[in-house]
Order: sequence, then structure tokens, then C-alpha cells
Amino acid sequence: MNERGLRVLEQYDLKIAGTRRGRGSFICETDKGIKLITEFYGSVNRLRFQNLVLDRLREQGYELVDRTVENMEGELVTRDRDETVYIVKDWFEGRECDTKSEGDILAAVRNLAKLHRLMCLQPREGETFYQGESLKEEYAARNREIKKAWNFMRGRRRKNPFESCFLNHYSLFFEQAREAERALAASGYDRMYEEALRQGLVCHGDYNQHQVLNTKKGMATTNFTKCRVDVQAGDLYRFLRKILEKQDWDVRLGSRMVEEYHKILPLGKAEREYLRIRLAYPEKFWKLANHYYNHNKAWLPGKNIEKLETLICQQEKRDAFLKILDL
Repeated sequence: MNERGLRVLEQYDLKIAGTRRGRGSFICETDKGIKLITEFYGSVNRLRFQNLVLDRLREQGYELVDRTVENMEGELVTRDRDETVYIVKDWFEGRECDTKSEGDILAAVRNLAKLHRLMCLQPREGETFYQGESLKEEYAARNREIKKAWNFMRGRRRKNPFESCFLNHYSLFFEQAREAERALAASGYDRMYEEALRQGLVCHGDYNQHQVLNTKKGMATTNFTKCRVDVQAGDLYRFLRKILEKQDWDVRLGSRMVEEYHKILPLGKAEREYLRIRLAYPEKFWKLANHYYNHNKAWLPGKNIEKLETLICQQEKRDAFLKILDL
């Protein structure tokens, strides 16, 4: 984003005291608090839904969220002279969750559980809610993509190191993927999904260390762009996986994370089974396969090989953590 985008601030009822660059954005000091201005490429309808969720959170006392600010015309998006689209959001001074700090990690888990308790929203007249897709369909599609990448690599006459490593371990990971698909079909997932839709349970959709800020006023949660009505344990799964991959699947830490969430929002047998199935699915393997197949295969960064080798090395520790979810 360049400085010309700051001109759109003239269309907002804000007095600007100063600006500075952020990640692909500008952070502005205003008479109405800190704001963030950034280019916007998404759906306006989804942006309205996101604001609806954040307004409901604020109504219940959870105020530190990055709601999109309306301009003086009452619109959520603003265009400059070049028709580039921008949004302005409430923002906060704070420090991201440190993935090496157990205190930060557990505080972020408690924050997630509190959010989930509040994000139980029935649509009012004229409101539209976005719903998550069926995980059963998602797993079926992912497994087809893994198989497609395998077929392509297997047919290559001269295989690069990534392809050789992938093919050598394909059977292990693909069987994990198929077993997760079978386990999901045999579980209580359908009932959980239907209940989430019935109750209007909303997920953050992309809850990770970057979206949690420790501020002087408390913990702020940002980037609800993927929020939707869905099984809320999906947020806990995503945060668990991201943290435990960085912490070499530390069983003690993973157990503490689950316990801290459970203290605020109890996890039943169905939710624990759901978490175990999702953590058992080789998501990183699927991502690597999908990224490889859909990008330039003539140039393969060494980072991908490193990620695959790390995934292989972490198998035993991941399996050890999965066992605690069966208890």
C-alpha cells in the first residue's frame, strides 16, 4: 500500500494526528483512537457479516476487536481516484502472542474459549450468516488432491529431492488421510455440525498467534475475515496444531492448552473425538502436495523439503499427543 491511499481518510469523520506504516497498511492516530487503513479485496457482504459478529461481541462486553469503520456515506469500503478499494478498522497497540511463551499461549487459549462462549448468535430479521463447508466434503477433496500430486510425481522420469521424499512417505501419510476421512464419517461430526448451524455458533476461522494482541487494556482479537457459523472446536484445532508444530508436539503443553480451554468451555466426548480426528489428518502433508502441484514445479524452494522432513520426524510425538485425546 502506498501513501496515496491515505487520501481516502478524507472521506471519514476522523481527525488524523499522525500515521506510520504497518504490514501492508498504515496505522493512524486519530481523535477516535487508533485506526488501520488497508487495501481490501474481499466481499462487502462478508465484511458486513464480520461487523455483525463483532458488534454482537461488543454488545456483550468484548470490545477489543478490529471492527471496520463506516465512512461518512455509511459505507464500509472506500475507493480512491484510481478505484482502489480501502477499509479502515479499529486497531490496537500491543504485542503478538509469543509462541515460545507458555503463559502467552495459555492466555490465548483462554481468550479463544471466552470468544466462543460469546459467539453464539441467532440471525435477526434481514441478517445473513455465512456457514462453514462440510468437513467430510473437504477431506474427500483434499485426499483427491494428494492422490493427484502422487500420480504426477510418480510419472516423472527424473525426480527432484522433494518428489523422492514425498513418494517414499506417501503411503504412510495417505493412509492417515484416508483413516481420518473414515473416522470422521463414523463419528458424531454430522450432529455437531448441524447443532452449530442450529445454535448459530460462530468460529473465528483463522485464530493464531498473529491475531492475538496483548494490550494495556487487555487481550485484543483481530482478523475475523474468515469467521463463519461452524463447529467451534475447529478454532481450537487450528491453534493447537500451529503451536504444537512449533513446539515439537510437546505433550505437556498440548494437554495444558486443552485443559485451559475446557475450564471455560467444557469439551465433551464428541468434541475431543473431533479434535483427535482433525489432528490425526496430515494437513501439512496435504498443503505441501497441493502447493507443489499448483505451482511452478521447475523451481522448488528447499524450505518445502525441510518442512516435509520435519513432518516426518514429528510423527511419533504427534501420535503420543493424540492418545491423550482418547482419555
